[in-house]
Amino acid sequence: MVVHRDQRRADVRDVLDEFERWLLQERSAQECTAAAYTARVAAFVEWLPAPVEESLRKLTAAMLIEWVDLEAARGLKASTLGKQLVMLRSFLQYAHRSGRMGQDLSGVVPHAAAWRLSSIPDPVPAGTIEALFDTLDLRSPKGLRDRAILLLLTGLGLRACEIAGLRLDDIGWRTGSLRIRGKGDRVDELPLPDEVGHALEDYVLHGRGGRVQGEEVFWTVIDPVQPLSANGVCGTIRQICIKAGVEKFGPHRLRHTFATGMLATGATLQEVQGLLRHAHLRTTALYAKVDKNRLTALAREWPAAASLGRCPR
Repeated sequence: MVVHRDQRRADVRDVLDEFERWLLQERSAQECTAAAYTARVAAFVEWLPAPVEESLRKLTAAMLIEWVDLEAARGLKASTLGKQLVMLRSFLQYAHRSGRMGQDLSGVVPHAAAWRLSSIPDPVPAGTIEALFDTLDLRSPKGLRDRAILLLLTGLGLRACEIAGLRLDDIGWRTGSLRIRGKGDRVDELPLPDEVGHALEDYVLHGRGGRVQGEEVFWTVIDPVQPLSANGVCGTIRQICIKAGVEKFGPHRLRHTFATGMLATGATLQEVQGLLRHAHLRTTALYAKVDKNRLTALAREWPAAASLGRCPR
């Protein structure tokens, strides 16, 4: 059966769009999470022979293992491959529950071997961050918007989806606080540093413009004007990197930079855990690996350390 290239693209897009809606509606995923899952699954869906619907109905365990082997052969880091496989399992669950597949093959997908928290965050050098700010034209709405976004990333360590989800009533102008809607419908209030607050004020008063009617804080600057998505925040940072002439990176690397900077200035792991809104201290402990001095201090801060020091003779 011959399938026109444009038709194939449309078929792939239809499946991916439906998968993303399923994540949002059935799994209550954050917008940025749903977009990330869909983007990573796209390579698998595009790999399937056309027509995609028929391939999903005829999908076998052997075909799945073949694709996993191809991904592993690309030399991906274990952590990256692991994320690919987690998202593939989620897609296969969706395909079964939506009736596209007769059986759930998610259990066939193997796990990538990796040590938990084995990677080390790579902070952005201070000179690079300065270069990003130096590219901004603060006479333009875009420059005011991008400065506020950069300061939320470098001064508070927010996630891209948290920035995209900010609404005007989340900003406590009088109390100097910022309400954050994070993962798992979690809501936190963080202290709002003066510099970040002033940047938000400048953008809201002088950058959003009269065409903006909604309550979302950040908006696109090119027609059609609409709320800035988590993907839009990521794209904004990469565009600033290109303009500054530095290696491209995403918002999450600035979150790493914020966390490691806090530890370097003497903050405890528990304090950084609170600011990053991590559910578990062991997640925050990843950042201590950047600094050997902080890693040594971790032995004293870790809850199990005391009991380990009292082993029976």
